[in-house]
Amino acid sequence: TYVANLPEGKFKLGLSAYDIPVTLKTITRSGLELKKVVKNSGRSVRIGPNTALELNSAQILHNQLTSELGCELVFLGDGAQTHVMRTYHIQDIDDYARRDFGRPMRDAYVGMLPPKLAQTMLNLAQVTPGQRVLDAFCGTGVLLQEAALMGCAIYGTDISDRMIDYSRENISWLENIYRMSVDSTFEVADAQKATWQPPIDAAVSESYLGRPMTSLPAREALEPIMQECDDIAREFLINLHKQVKPGTRLCIAVPSWATTSGFIRLKVVDDLEKIGYNRISFKHT
Repeated sequence: TYVANLPEGKFKLGLSAYDIPVTLKTITRSGLELKKVVKNSGRSVRIGPNTALELNSAQILHNQLTSELGCELVFLGDGAQTHVMRTYHIQDIDDYARRDFGRPMRDAYVGMLPPKLAQTMLNLAQVTPGQRVLDAFCGTGVLLQEAALMGCAIYGTDISDRMIDYSRENISWLENIYRMSVDSTFEVADAQKATWQPPIDAAVSESYLGRPMTSLPAREALEPIMQECDDIAREFLINLHKQVKPGTRLCIAVPSWATTSGFIRLKVVDDLEKIGYNRISFKHT
């Protein structure tokens, strides 16, 4: 009945399974059976092919499964029950790529935070439209652009005047591409001793990550790099603590290094309470 009431045109169908003990062969066979049902109703139909149990974003977009003439059915296992759902929206991977690789000013040497990770950090800081968000290590401005797209005023500082110029140009590009006006402030400032202009409603930053490396050096060579990163992050957090109101939420990304015996983390991560911060725990879901 649902398919019969759709506008004229070829119907596109895709299937995904999560947490259900089925094989790819079973998904493919189920898709062909559903195709027969749709064809018997008098509609032309195409099945999006599965290369895994779950269709990825590119497959959903390419097969137009969120369009009026498309449908992705999602089967989700929940104990003894199976929920059947439909996908209505999917991430716009082309727009993510534009906001990543399409910006006019990029710098691979200082690192490039992906827009999706920037969104995750802003969400962890629970920023809301209208708030003023500080990025004290703004670099080329990825975090700031994502905050601006969320409706926030943005405040970027960086120790490098070149990075401030890059951020300004990228935000100007954002305003032009998305036809929007951004409430923005930029300043050259050292995060360890800067005096920021209030208000600061949230602080979201990727702190200094150390000099770029092509491989992990010996521990004795890594120690001074780790110490420098720890010193900068620590002094920044101490400086910021004096300038924000109680309850201000932060999300700060700091480096860690993968070794054969596990990750080495900055000492400051264990000293947040001593500096005056409350560390909020969260887990993957």
